[in-house]
Amino acid sequence: MTWQRKLSFFLFVLAVILVTVGRHSAANDHWHLDDTPAEMSDAEEVELGKQVDEYIRHQFYLENDPDLNMVVNNITQRLVTVSDRNTLPFTCTILQSLSINAFSAPGGHIYLTYGLLKFAKTEDEVAGIVGHEVAHASLRHASKLYHDVMEILYRQSSGGAYSPESLLLLNSHLEEFEQDADTTGALYAFKAGFNPRGLLNFLERHLSLMIRKNMFGLAGLSATAEMITSRINHLREYLSTLDKGKK
Repeated sequence: MTWQRKLSFFLFVLAVILVTVGRHSAANDHWHLDDTPAEMSDAEEVELGKQVDEYIRHQFYLENDPDLNMVVNNITQRLVTVSDRNTLPFTCTILQSLSINAFSAPGGHIYLTYGLLKFAKTEDEVAGIVGHEVAHASLRHASKLYHDVMEILYRQSSGGAYSPESLLLLNSHLEEFEQDADTTGALYAFKAGFNPRGLLNFLERHLSLMIRKNMFGLAGLSATAEMITSRINHLREYLSTLDKGKK
């Protein structure tokens, strides 16, 4: 799991904890995990996103440059228009951080760092990143992880230990979701009139930067780098089919 995805995942767990505390504070011994739906409703997801957004806005300074925000939000709305859940109240917020990062919260909240926007070379690359985050929402990835995370938290609160199998399943889901968001986001970028190779170009340059800076440790290419390479290869394969479809 990349450090970007770890941040997304922990934000999601935080959101679940916030909702769980409010929803079950008056729960009695008759409450069981089986009563929890496997996926959140749209209303629950939007409410969850509001709580995560409130937390993030207390933890980060926001970039208030009106021109930069206008450009990013114009890109976002073009992608939202062609997405499969364009009724969600999507927003894209720029965080004052020099790290290269992007993540999303349930309910259509997307966050880009200023460092990412500086690193991006083209509007197509930004569209690829935003499209990836829009795709997470469209594919209901947060909702699909909800029951798995709730199960882990419930077992922990009942005095049990984290199951290695459960954590491996979560990691497997996250890797699958990342690849699905890559390809769906590239499709959204294409439909919105951007070059669908923007995300691929960004990922390749970012991986090269991390290797040059030895961010994977002295052992060379780690499992993290291999996972990113797998994402790149999967996306490159998908784009070749998209190119054939255009002919």
